[in-house]
Amino acid sequence: MRIPIITAGEWHLIAPLLPPTDGPGKPRLDDRLMVSAFFYAEACRCSLDCLPAGYGNPRSLRTRRQRWQADGTMAKLMKAGEPVIARMRNGYLYLVRDASLDGSTSSREFFGYGVIPRQPHMQPRGHYTGRR
Repeated sequence: MRIPIITAGEWHLIAPLLPPTDGPGKPRLDDRLMVSAFFYAEACRCSLDCLPAGYGNPRSLRTRRQRWQADGTMAKLMKAGEPVIARMRNGYLYLVRDASLDGSTSSREFFGYGVIPRQPHMQPRGHYTGRR
């Protein structure tokens, strides 16, 4: 299953809001994929750690989000991306509905390995968590 990303038309409206890419150091990873991850996390109301692996390393996503929050870029992106987030939320809700109605599809295809992110654990994990 493919992960949801921003369409080309939506990207042309959002791309001018990003900070310039020229500067010292390594080149940035794909901005379109990163912004798609932020929008999909907002649409699903989940953390960046719970997103499908196709969006990339959660640590890279968190670092980029922190940098863009510090310089105000993230607020502009979320404001401009409201229609994209609404479109992704509708697609997400349809996936959840179809996964629950269709008994032939295993939940592994959707939860954790596919498009629908897993919700974070409420209790701390680990062998010795009860002793802390």
